[in-house]
Amino acid sequence: MRERLNPETPQDSARGDGALLAACLSGDEDAWRTLVERYSRLAWSIALKSGLSEDDAADAVQNVFTITLRRLESLRDTERFSAWLITTTHRECWRIARSNSHTPLDELPEPIDPEPTSDEIVIEWEHASLVREALGQIDARCRTLLESLFLRDERPSYDTIAADFGIAVGSIGPTRARCLQRLKAKLEGLGVVDARW
Repeated sequence: MRERLNPETPQDSARGDGALLAACLSGDEDAWRTLVERYSRLAWSIALKSGLSEDDAADAVQNVFTITLRRLESLRDTERFSAWLITTTHRECWRIARSNSHTPLDELPEPIDPEPTSDEIVIEWEHASLVREALGQIDARCRTLLESLFLRDERPSYDTIAADFGIAVGSIGPTRARCLQRLKAKLEGLGVVDARW
């Protein structure tokens, strides 16, 4: 099973792809770590949805970031990095599937879930980036609560959250609602007009 990466800090989230890639080019190891953390889930989900086994998906993700490192200097439109990474990941998955299979590619089983188009993935990824940016703009208490409730692989119980925040279990719902309203306001400030809650 793959290792869980640390979530981006608000400072990391505030850096756009262009600035992050420029920092990577200048040899900033923290920027590289942030880039990998930001995009590894995307690459991983594409690899799994393409029908690769977990081991092959892990190889594909590792190969994608190796390719990224090698081609970093030649990337022209750094603000469209996510689209480039999606295409690179699809190609790497196809290459691995082809090399592992004696069955013609058109006879490979279809992935369980229909694969979203590249445009859908880019839009979803851009929305996730905006949410990360908006989270970085709200107060730390709300950010931590929302991350606990929605972004952790294993959600803590309400009793644990209440103890961590020093509030009654019955206060979590209203506090969550206020924090979501703050997040919604920040998203609207970033131009997201259909933030449905």
